[in-house]
Amino acid sequence: MKKGLILTLIAIAIAALNFCTKEPEISPERFKVLTDTIATELEYEAWMDFSYELSKNYPEEYDAGMVLVQSAERAITQQDAQRFDKIFELLKNYPENGSLEFTDQIALGNRLAWIMSEQLLLFDKAQAVIDFSIQRFREKEEGLQWRNEIGAMIFDTQANIFEKMDEGDKALEAYGVSLGYFEQPQTLLGRGLMLESRDDLEGALEDYISAMALSPNQPMLVQKVKEVYAKLNPAENAEKFITEIQLSLQERRKEEVLSEAFFNDTPQFEMTDFNGRLLNNSTLLGKVVFVDFWATWCNPCRRELPEFQKFYDLYKNNPRVVFVAASTDAEKQKVLPYIQEMNFTFPVAFAEDTATKFGVEGIPSLFIIGPSGKIRYKIVGFDPDKDFVREMSWRLESLLDS
Repeated sequence: MKKGLILTLIAIAIAALNFCTKEPEISPERFKVLTDTIATELEYEAWMDFSYELSKNYPEEYDAGMVLVQSAERAITQQDAQRFDKIFELLKNYPENGSLEFTDQIALGNRLAWIMSEQLLLFDKAQAVIDFSIQRFREKEEGLQWRNEIGAMIFDTQANIFEKMDEGDKALEAYGVSLGYFEQPQTLLGRGLMLESRDDLEGALEDYISAMALSPNQPMLVQKVKEVYAKLNPAENAEKFITEIQLSLQERRKEEVLSEAFFNDTPQFEMTDFNGRLLNNSTLLGKVVFVDFWATWCNPCRRELPEFQKFYDLYKNNPRVVFVAASTDAEKQKVLPYIQEMNFTFPVAFAEDTATKFGVEGIPSLFIIGPSGKIRYKIVGFDPDKDFVREMSWRLESLLDS
């Protein structure tokens, strides 16, 4: 089909959406084709107008929800205030049957406000957008899944906006609210920098040290602790202080990690890795087993697996330790090429029904089975602020010693 004809058909579709009643049903396949077509064939203004009509008339369709997200971000980058206002009105009046869930709406408002603040695009609208997310959050805060994480996120964004507006007191208040929900290294760093700029060096040092406890390997945090400590204690050895702090934080973190151990029954399972080795409850008894559920399409998994490889390299020759990266990919043909591309050498297997038996709900999910055959640890997700290899080694050594 020629491009001119495609554009004509799309123009007719726009008119139909503007002046006709909505069809009773539209298949997801049709939406996929439609959104892919307009994304590649339309210029900015036509794309934005059609996207707006899709989002407005078909909010229950997943692809229409994604189009709403894309068009809102695109309006910001183009600094198109008029179109952004229209899209934002859709978001503020989003129907209950829409494809964007309540938490999605809060997160979207936060993302848009963060882009506005970080890139100073349509910045005059950033406060209204984050206020929308906060209002939504407050409406159902008590029963909200991931309440603390979401609260920390949106108030951190609010603090960032207040800083850009030179509203220092309000920014500090917002930082405090954010940290009251959930402490994050970057939020502590942000507040610490603000306190330091106000010559509250004691408060800044406290925040920097707290951030270091959460992210011990971040060079900027180490440097800030040294600098502020030296200002407060010019006659003392800052290098010695930072070494003592790091050792203390490491011991505290080790205690926290090992305190997470539990005893859960391991389900009956069986997998065969790519080398033909059979893995089941009987063959693994008496060993410490690391079962890491992952997928090629999972970004956190892609960040975690190189760390898993480093850990594997340390203990691969220990006969009492077993590793297996259990792929949950539906498209199995993608797994081996990815493993080869990344030069991973740890054992890999297809999870099949084992993920379900283990109750995996999100990936990566790493289960550590002790020598007695009980599940001793479960680690869900990947936190780049944590020292993966060190913390896994602590867990392993404690189980080997037991």
